[in-house]
Amino acid sequence: MYRIEIDKCQGCACISTPFRYLTPDELSFMNRNRVDVFFRRGESLCKEGVFASSIYYIKEGLIKIFTEDFHGAVVLSIETRGYFLGLHALSPPHKYTYSATAFEDTKVCTLDINAFRKVLVSNPLFSTAILRQMSKDTMKSFERIATVGIKQLHGRLADLLLCLSVRIYRSRKFTTSLSRRDMAEVTMMSGESLSRVLKDFREEGILSVRGKTFEIHNVDALRRISRTG
Repeated sequence: MYRIEIDKCQGCACISTPFRYLTPDELSFMNRNRVDVFFRRGESLCKEGVFASSIYYIKEGLIKIFTEDFHGAVVLSIETRGYFLGLHALSPPHKYTYSATAFEDTKVCTLDINAFRKVLVSNPLFSTAILRQMSKDTMKSFERIATVGIKQLHGRLADLLLCLSVRIYRSRKFTTSLSRRDMAEVTMMSGESLSRVLKDFREEGILSVRGKTFEIHNVDALRRISRTG
């Protein structure tokens, strides 16, 4: 992890929708209370249970959000550019409710949580947009729970492939930084099971795989498998 040169919030190419509601003075205030940080693959962004000092906005890269106990880790989601990390820490007890690590080299904008909270109070349009984002994240978590708790192996992998294709890489052909071990962890299956399901998908003509490059040939079939589990 290391800090990098700070661009100005005004006119930032990656400015998120909520920040479009800020006034020039509020943007300047946020700019004085933030820093860009670069995390290498495998580095930790935040740790579950730790008091939060920052809200993280993902500018580039891919992260894994997870929770862990004595039985091991459960991946809650994978996120990319445009995601706010740590919003739940805005409310008591002001701790991170999950851990996050970088799946690949990741650039984030770290925002001082007190400055962030001050702008939330003063700007209702901004706070409404952040609330919408939190609601969206909560719904995504519910869907994730349904995926790992109810669906069979084929349905879990179909969900992951659709997530990567539609939400993360936005292409039917993509090269992912996720290893087979990473994919098995996200879908909560063994490496052997992952290989078997991938083989089934290839033999059915749903996709082709070469190394870490995937090409989905039949997205309708993948969506049907996702729905039926």
